[in-house]
Amino acid sequence: MKDKMEMLKSYISVNVCPILIDFWIDFTGAIIIPANSKIEELNWYDLINDNKAKIIIIKDIDSIPKIEQLKFKELLKYKQINTLKIPENTRIILTAKNINKETINEEIYSLVAHI
Repeated sequence: MKDKMEMLKSYISVNVCPILIDFWIDFTGAIIIPANSKIEELNWYDLINDNKAKIIIIKDIDSIPKIEQLKFKELLKYKQINTLKIPENTRIILTAKNINKETINEEIYSLVAHI
């Protein structure tokens, strides 16, 4: 676990791509979006313009069907929702309890760094 934490800190510091983890850490001030949220009902404008939030966590991505996981593709790939871009310094972390080819959409997996 210590190695995973060091890796996570390193990936967060460089902020190259979203990060997929199979453990939970309490990030103070993070915006937590349950994966089963209806994406069209989230107030993205407030989420994106919250200058205090530097981390967006999509929690339990493996709890929803693989096809439904694609609703987060635009956020992960382009760091935006519709025309709203998230601030450059915002980190995106996905959590999952079980990470394998049966639980994580292949396209989503291709957009993240798996720790």
